[in-house]
Amino acid sequence: MPSSEFRPAEELKPDDTCAFLFAGTGSAGAPDLPALARTGPGAARAVADVLDAVQEGLPPAGWPSLRTILLDDPAAYRPAARAPGVAQLASYAVAVAVDRALRAHGVHPAFAVGQSFGEIAALVCAGAFTVADGARMAVSAVDVLARRGRGGGMGLLEADEDDARACITAAGEPGVVVACLNAPSATVVSGPDGPLDAVLAAARGRGVGAVRLAVPYLSHHPALAGADDEWYAMIRPFPQRPLEVAVHSPVRGRAYRDDDDLHRALADCIVEPVRLPDALRAVHAAGATVFAEAGAGAALCQCARLCVPGARTLTPLRDRPRPGVTGKAAPAVTAGGVPPVTPKPPPDPGPGAARDAVSGLAGEGGGRR
Repeated sequence: MPSSEFRPAEELKPDDTCAFLFAGTGSAGAPDLPALARTGPGAARAVADVLDAVQEGLPPAGWPSLRTILLDDPAAYRPAARAPGVAQLASYAVAVAVDRALRAHGVHPAFAVGQSFGEIAALVCAGAFTVADGARMAVSAVDVLARRGRGGGMGLLEADEDDARACITAAGEPGVVVACLNAPSATVVSGPDGPLDAVLAAARGRGVGAVRLAVPYLSHHPALAGADDEWYAMIRPFPQRPLEVAVHSPVRGRAYRDDDDLHRALADCIVEPVRLPDALRAVHAAGATVFAEAGAGAALCQCARLCVPGARTLTPLRDRPRPGVTGKAAPAVTAGGVPPVTPKPPPDPGPGAARDAVSGLAGEGGGRR
């Protein structure tokens, strides 16, 4: 039965302009796509069509059925996601499915922002690449990063960029770099395993919250020079089409144009840092009045609230709660399984809000550890 609670278009003002936010692959837990599909026949068709198109882009062997683990038998997702790459491809599929479901409900983006390899989904949803080709890009990205970034990882500091660099200096580990600036006090660093752990320890010694993220490789790091060119060569054959939505890149620091080599822009994400606050402020200045999370969870909407005072947000899809988990870990949902859309200005974030503004890419592999 369709949920009577999920009417995102009715929650918007007539003159509202939406920016869809695409987190990096694997940023969320187990997404509740069945709940999204129950919100109406258009959403159900959109979700199923996206999962089928993504499956078309996966290698014929070695991958589970995404329709099975994300829609028909969601309890099978967590065991399946332990296999390399499954969480990343599932996150890509969910991002595109949410985009299509929102459109089916009458909510269309004027802007898109992709965080890290969320840029793949952002460009797909802007019409630059097909859904299946986006899946092929994501598969090859995971392959390149797993091989070329082995022996390193990423960590989240509850600090601004200057304080994060001070922690790196205090640890005496120049091989660790700022990888992603997510919000004014949420910075992700990347580096080899030993030096990264030293920086996190130094941060804690300075009273800075620091956590190692479950990312089994480097990313957004100069040591990956060459890996970007390898991935570029792998994805270059996929046809690039005209953009239908303005896509603002936190790596390039501007909106993409049709004369950009978008394959090269994606490849740059492997080495170059992400500066999300500037992109969020840019789309707000360009006219975005509501930020919508195109994916599970609310990490990027939280970043938007931290970066744009009074930002209004839509979070259409939450993670499925773990069996037996209650309280904060099990978000409240409506009878249809989808949290209500709340574009009203939220209260000021508390002092621990930055902890939730994690990097999209930094979520790969299942979260923190």
